[in-house]
Amino acid sequence: MKLNKRSFILIICSVMFLFVGCHRGKKVVPESMVTGHATIAADEALMPVMNAELDVFHSIYNFSSIECKYVSEYDAVNLLLQEKIRLAIITRPLNQKENDYFKSKKIIPESIPLAYDAIAVIVNSENKTDVITTKQVSQILSGVITNWNQLTNSGKEGNIRQVFDAESSGIIRSLNDSLQLNKKISGDIQFAGSNKKIIEMVAADSNGIGFVGLNWLSENESPKVQEYLKRVKFVAVSISSNIDSINGLKPSPKNIFDLRYPLIRRVYAIYTDPSASLARGFLAHLTSDRGQKIIYRIGLKPEFDFQRLVKINADY
Repeated sequence: MKLNKRSFILIICSVMFLFVGCHRGKKVVPESMVTGHATIAADEALMPVMNAELDVFHSIYNFSSIECKYVSEYDAVNLLLQEKIRLAIITRPLNQKENDYFKSKKIIPESIPLAYDAIAVIVNSENKTDVITTKQVSQILSGVITNWNQLTNSGKEGNIRQVFDAESSGIIRSLNDSLQLNKKISGDIQFAGSNKKIIEMVAADSNGIGFVGLNWLSENESPKVQEYLKRVKFVAVSISSNIDSINGLKPSPKNIFDLRYPLIRRVYAIYTDPSASLARGFLAHLTSDRGQKIIYRIGLKPEFDFQRLVKINADY
């Protein structure tokens, strides 16, 4: 069949229209502080609060996509040093050696405080231990106390099984630092692989004692947290040698906000990229009123005071 000139022009125009339309459909999202893709890392112990922050950020900025790698604190810092990521959320600032390494690369890193988390001490719900002293925690971690019958208020016997997330855990480092253990944790130790598995292992083992990031158990309105707290319970920690309900403090919102709970630790954002990247946009979100309110809602202490203080005159 022969095509006349008019039909031939119409076919060519149709093909060109379809070609342009297909290419317009593959429009690339530009990289900016609120669009594009970024990969960051965070200590796995901070997963609940980080997931809450990411959910809100993504709901506001529809063209943003942030992948968060949940790893040990040690691995998160290594990813920064290898320049595989530019933002890490961990529970310590960079040390001098790490800062010097970045400066040798002509990178000026930032260590920005974001919040106060805590290490919660948990036991099986059937365990009668309600209060433990910081000295006893140190003795358990150093292998001096190995049986529950060495704790007068436990009401039980059996080898104490310590449960942590990982050997390179930020929780172990925090306990070493706060209790001055000189990195000598010993005894019957098990590594669960994650904070969620710590909770599950302690829930299934009446001889277990777990050390978890508080944000895994601090959001009281969460059905998942409510279910966890039917199977495990917080042990109050006392800096005094007196084991009673007055001296023992649980990691409650009040005791975190007052900085009275003995095993509090700070959360930091470590940032190594001066450009206006999506990672920097997320960091700006974390330090904003909205980001800090999410930390507050989870049950942790925000670094920045976002509340307005209103003075009311006595005349009213």
